[in-house]
Amino acid sequence: MQKKPRYAVDRMLGSLAKWLRILGYDTYYRKHIKPINLVSIAQSQDRAIITKNRWFLKSKFPIRIIFLNSNSLKDMLREVHAIIPLETDKIFTRCIVCNEKTIPVQKEEIKDFVPIYVYEHHDEFSRCNGCGKIYWKGTHFERVQNFIEAHEPGK
Repeated sequence: MQKKPRYAVDRMLGSLAKWLRILGYDTYYRKHIKPINLVSIAQSQDRAIITKNRWFLKSKFPIRIIFLNSNSLKDMLREVHAIIPLETDKIFTRCIVCNEKTIPVQKEEIKDFVPIYVYEHHDEFSRCNGCGKIYWKGTHFERVQNFIEAHEPGK
């Protein structure tokens, strides 16, 4: 089985990093990281860098650089999708806050940690292994799937 690609996203692309995490991609992102430090992370963790910063194009580091030209999130996702087909089978398997994997949890375990309405209307929940954030398949799950399908290259 081919392992899923891992990314390091530069500090200008926080929204894109969040979406890649939503889709289940292992995505390193820090708001205040310097480009040279991002290179070190990418090299040591075998990650491709996604960026709009031309400095990375000029650098001679032996790492994969995915340079984006777009400015809007929708167009950036289209650009990434044209290079690496984005998949929807792992939606919400990574925490959008800390990038750790989420694990399924029993409904009873989260009763005191989600709104009553959510608890009463959903049966499947997962929790982040890192920060403890709780996720469920609400309307946002379907919106994410629809968004990705609507923004495939050529649409």
